[in-house]
Amino acid sequence: MRVIAARILFVLGTGCLVLGLFAGLLNREVIDSERFARHVDSVRQDPEVARVVGLAVSDRLLDAAPDLVALRPLVESVSSSVISSPAAGPVVRSAAVPLHRAFTTGDTALPVLRIADIGAVAIAALKTIAPDAAAKLPDDMDVTLSQIGASGFDKQIVSTVHWVRITAWLQPMLAVLLLLGSALLREKTWAQISRTFGRAFMWLGGIIVGVILGATLASVLIPTDDIKGALTVAAWHEIDGRLWIIAALALVVGLIGHAMGGIRSIPTTQQEWIDLGHWLIRPRRATRTALAARGSLIAIIGILTVLRPLAVLAIIGSAAGLALIGWGGRDLIVAGLSWLRSAERKLHLEKATIPLAALAVVSLVIGSVAYLAWPKARDMAIVAAKGYDPKACNGHRELCDRRYNDVAYPSTHNSMSAADGNGWFIGEQPTGVMGQLRDGVRVFLVDSWYGQMSDRPPTVANTQASRADAFAAAERTYGKDVVRSALRVRDSFDLEPVGAVKPYLCHELCELGSTEWLPLMVRVKEWMRDHPREVITFMVQDKVTPEDVETLLKSAGMYDMLYTPTLGQPWPTLEEMIDSGKRLVWIHENTGGGTARPWVLPSDIWVQETPYEFKKVADFNCRPNRGAADAPLFLINHWLGNFASRIRDAHTVNSSAVLGPRLAKCRTERGQIPNFVAVDNYAIGDLFTEVDKLNGVGGSDGGN
Repeated sequence: MRVIAARILFVLGTGCLVLGLFAGLLNREVIDSERFARHVDSVRQDPEVARVVGLAVSDRLLDAAPDLVALRPLVESVSSSVISSPAAGPVVRSAAVPLHRAFTTGDTALPVLRIADIGAVAIAALKTIAPDAAAKLPDDMDVTLSQIGASGFDKQIVSTVHWVRITAWLQPMLAVLLLLGSALLREKTWAQISRTFGRAFMWLGGIIVGVILGATLASVLIPTDDIKGALTVAAWHEIDGRLWIIAALALVVGLIGHAMGGIRSIPTTQQEWIDLGHWLIRPRRATRTALAARGSLIAIIGILTVLRPLAVLAIIGSAAGLALIGWGGRDLIVAGLSWLRSAERKLHLEKATIPLAALAVVSLVIGSVAYLAWPKARDMAIVAAKGYDPKACNGHRELCDRRYNDVAYPSTHNSMSAADGNGWFIGEQPTGVMGQLRDGVRVFLVDSWYGQMSDRPPTVANTQASRADAFAAAERTYGKDVVRSALRVRDSFDLEPVGAVKPYLCHELCELGSTEWLPLMVRVKEWMRDHPREVITFMVQDKVTPEDVETLLKSAGMYDMLYTPTLGQPWPTLEEMIDSGKRLVWIHENTGGGTARPWVLPSDIWVQETPYEFKKVADFNCRPNRGAADAPLFLINHWLGNFASRIRDAHTVNSSAVLGPRLAKCRTERGQIPNFVAVDNYAIGDLFTEVDKLNGVGGSDGGN
């Protein structure tokens, strides 16, 4: 009876271990809103998902504008490209938040995930490519996934989420208690406990492997020519790699635990380790059940090898890597055990060696699982660092003796609008101000507004006093339909500003993306402290008053860094600015600081610039736009205003073939070096190379 009870407890404990693992994985990867949003964004960029969603969007567009049928391949290409574009990331991640809220709270008033609501962006692109036909699209066209096949969520899901959260912590606790009971019913020894937990973990690893193989086989057979199938397969590919890691670690833990319980002493010599390996792998008489299980596993692996040879090859490579880790870890274990044996003799802990070693190994494995399971940010290496030169100025010694207005600076347009930022709609730069500083950008064109936390956090809204202006500006930039679509996917219609009024960096409408200004400037201050040989500039489209900007900079600890030039007098050299500590230049587009704040430089006096509204490369010119003709600083606005194709455009306009000749032409026509070379998507193309050419220096160090 004791043996039967022990077996029952073992089966129940192993089952709890399996349920706890999958519940924990579901709780971490699906019920956590931020990770869920990241997974949704990755799935959205899957080629098959982009293709089928793009086709569905195209069908909706063609239904609304039949004249576009002659351009169907173009319509489908544009739709799929927009769906999978990295620039759409902020929209999709923002769309996932209300979905997640509906998913976990049962709020049926919230919208279903609208990946294809980016169809509004596709419409804008089509209006550029085929304006006559696309003009017939209705203004109120609503392209959403809910209209092209996605259904609402079952009400049972909310209850399921509740039980998943409970299961994620309750089942592992029950598993430990049940397995411990199973072991103690057999034999009250550490060896028996080690064997029991080892077998449980081996079963866990085997079950996970079975699930992976079965799901992978099923994913091969699922047709991906509809939205449901494409989403299912892409979602599986998002998690299968993590399951392989967990399965491998579970098997390693199981083997170690089983081995620890099957030996009287821990191997310390090479021969003892070889004998242990033989004991683990020696053939044993197989039962019919074991033969059937082994045969099924081998058959499944064979089928996968035929259908997914690259996946099987990757698995074999991973297994080989784990074997090498084990080979190297053997020596580390032998060294550690030698130390333990020495310590146990001194401390008279002969009976504690095995449990202590097992505890150390299990702790190491658990820590490794936690580390490997944690999502890692995918940082893009943009500019290679060449080391820090303590005598350089902005990365080059040659620039130290040049006056500020005789130097060209890499600059970004709408610097705060970051594709990797939280909730930025159509980010115009790949990363935010801090990432740009690290990569070598030294001039930041930003827009400031007063904002408040809304009644739907974390969305920030413009203050009531500025909302009308912000809406109008956003509609001029994106178009009325696109703004409405963006607000819909962000669940941002009819927001009520309720928080404290603060300065934010927003591109017109804060609902479409915002960065609180003060915390950012604190980080910029820290960066400048760590990089004392750098001069930087902020050029602000200002809705925030100079008085509040002064308060902000004082709070950030940057006030003493501000440089105040005198109109008509020569600028200092970069070396002189660095030596004085006054190496922050501040420019406002609308309101200068007057005599009270002379460091706020009005751009109409200090900066002359080119036009900035261009639709195609042929439109680029160097004609005077805003600013006095004799202003000492020269801004080149170098981007195309087709926001739906900005990524693609950047590959062209930021290339040396386009950017270089334009900079040379403007320098000749205007008789002045382009000081601020402002682009979108600065990481694409040759911005840094062309700025170095203007300065007549070698490659930049990237500011790291």
